[in-house]
Amino acid sequence: MRLTNSSWKELAGQKDVLPGIHVPMVYESIPASLPNWEYHVLSVDTREAQLPDEATLNDLGKQGWLLVSTLEQRVAEGSLCVHYYFVREK
Repeated sequence: MRLTNSSWKELAGQKDVLPGIHVPMVYESIPASLPNWEYHVLSVDTREAQLPDEATLNDLGKQGWLLVSTLEQRVAEGSLCVHYYFVREK
């Protein structure tokens, strides 16, 4: 069976597809609106408090918070302020 341009277009179901050109089609479900995020910063001065333990971090995780970054900031000789940055969808 030999396919002509017109019969190929009929078989392909797309009149704008040329024989020999095969482009994969990817269909993706994209939400109509972008998600809204809220942020939480937990700052700990090591001179005044201990760093958060597993239980504290697990509690934040149960509330939907996701740890995305940490930052250590030197505040005085030998002490730090550690900032924990969390995000969750509203």
